[in-house]
Amino acid sequence: MALVTSGFQERRSTRSIITNSIVWAVLFLLPYVNFLYEPEKWADANKGFLVMQGISTLFLMIFFYLNLHVLGPKYLSKNRNWLFVSLIFLGLLLYIALNYYTFHHFIASSAEFIESQSKRSPEERSENWIWIPVVLGPTLLYSINVLASTMLYLFNERSRQKELNQLVELEKTAAELSMLKLQISPHFLFNTLNNIRWLVRKKSDLSEEAILKLSEILRYIIYEVGDKKVDISREIEHLKNYIELQKLRLPQKGNVAFTVQENLESVAIQPLLFIHFVENAFKYGVDSKSEPDIQFEISTVDDTLTFSSRNKILVTSSNLSNEGIGLVNIKRRLELLYPNRYELAINNDSEYFEVIMKLQLHED
Repeated sequence: MALVTSGFQERRSTRSIITNSIVWAVLFLLPYVNFLYEPEKWADANKGFLVMQGISTLFLMIFFYLNLHVLGPKYLSKNRNWLFVSLIFLGLLLYIALNYYTFHHFIASSAEFIESQSKRSPEERSENWIWIPVVLGPTLLYSINVLASTMLYLFNERSRQKELNQLVELEKTAAELSMLKLQISPHFLFNTLNNIRWLVRKKSDLSEEAILKLSEILRYIIYEVGDKKVDISREIEHLKNYIELQKLRLPQKGNVAFTVQENLESVAIQPLLFIHFVENAFKYGVDSKSEPDIQFEISTVDDTLTFSSRNKILVTSSNLSNEGIGLVNIKRRLELLYPNRYELAINNDSEYFEVIMKLQLHED
């Protein structure tokens, strides 16, 4: 899916570049078209007019892409309409000033223009008509240019958002299946059920608690995790249940800690983003000979939620490809659910494996 989408976007980008290049090339060459049919007029043509047209078109082209790629995304999409309008008006003033300068520098000062003006009567030499090429014409062209670039930006933004929503829906379906396969793995269930059976045979008071925690885990994954965000307290409870169940099978006593910031603010997050790293911490941080050292922490600072996982490496992975796929899936989910609003740092120093994930909870 990602490869197909990427290929489609590359082809569309190539077509867009070619189309834009052709359009602007035509606009630049348009003043010269007449000379193809009447080349004898080239000698008498006012070259200043052609220079002015070229500079004017260059300014329009620059401002077209400035509006499309900078002003629109930075101000229009973030409801800073007053600043967007102010910058557009400033651009108009600059364009009029540029046309005024080029007109007087390249046309009004040329010998052809001075000679033609000298042949006119005083009434015909009135400068009122200069407002047409200096103010009225540029204002009309500038308005069309801004309108076209703004409409193109809004169209591209709508198309991008539509494609993103479609990708989220497709990835969500695949992610739900992969998450169920990942979270309710036979290995985890068999180990947990064996531990519970062992507790029941010993008539331990922990057996009932273990059954309740397992049922809570299954209920959360199957019935509560859907296409909406969940409160951070539910995700924390899910992690605690999982950690407590994993602690039942520890062959050696050690340090397993899950620290949650006191008075943690109630916020909504996407579910099951942390469980992959919790699973891996127990998978590679527990063996039959050494004491485990596993630590998890969740905290918030301002608008940022931070999850960290740190475990002593006691088991070396024998299947790195699967681990790579799991990490790729997590990164893909983060890109879709928290675009440009997450940080994921992984540190492996051969003795300890550490993960730090930061999520910006609210969009700018």
